[in-house]
Amino acid sequence: MSSIAKKSLIYLFLILIISCQQEIDVNEGSDPNTNNNNSETTNYYKRVGMYNGSFDDLLDNTSCFSVQLPVSLKANGIALNIINATDFQLIENIFNQFPFDVDLIEFNFPISILNYDYTQSTITSKEQLNNLANSCNGLISSNLNAITCVDLVYPITISLFNISNDQTSNVIIKNDQELFGFTNTLLEQQVYSVQYPINAIVNNNISIEVINDSQFKSIISNCN
Repeated sequence: MSSIAKKSLIYLFLILIISCQQEIDVNEGSDPNTNNNNSETTNYYKRVGMYNGSFDDLLDNTSCFSVQLPVSLKANGIALNIINATDFQLIENIFNQFPFDVDLIEFNFPISILNYDYTQSTITSKEQLNNLANSCNGLISSNLNAITCVDLVYPITISLFNISNDQTSNVIIKNDQELFGFTNTLLEQQVYSVQYPINAIVNNNISIEVINDSQFKSIISNCN
């Protein structure tokens, strides 16, 4: 075999090795900032992006959804029309009249709610509402509910790679709903990486620059 032919074979062999290594990096996640639809980082980002319905727990006692306002209800038997969140104080005032009684909210069904995945549902009975609240408790016990101790500063940019067709694109995420939608619809053949650094607000008042997935997961673990 001529020296030229030998060099050509060696060159081809090296190309094959590099190509295989790149394939391993993408599929097995050798890059610590590369994630697929089942990674722990993806779960954390999805939960950060979930709709946070905790602001109206006075009404529904669950953070997985919120009641769409205005809504008609009774607080300890007193009829109220709740137009906006400011009217929650009306309920508080009624509940505080007798500190040792059992406080009760009774909705005039049907009502509309906004779910953790940003879908809307019409609730026609107390039983249906209780069933949804129980489902929420299941999410909480499985650590699949919304993470509320971290807020991301948008926009953030995500590099997306499709293994099946070798296509790469950048996705700009502008809010929580878009983040949830992105992570919730990732395909099995897609991997991505967040373009760090990004900024996060922890516990509503601490600003942190996040430089990689490992730090992001650590922040979640320490505050959640």
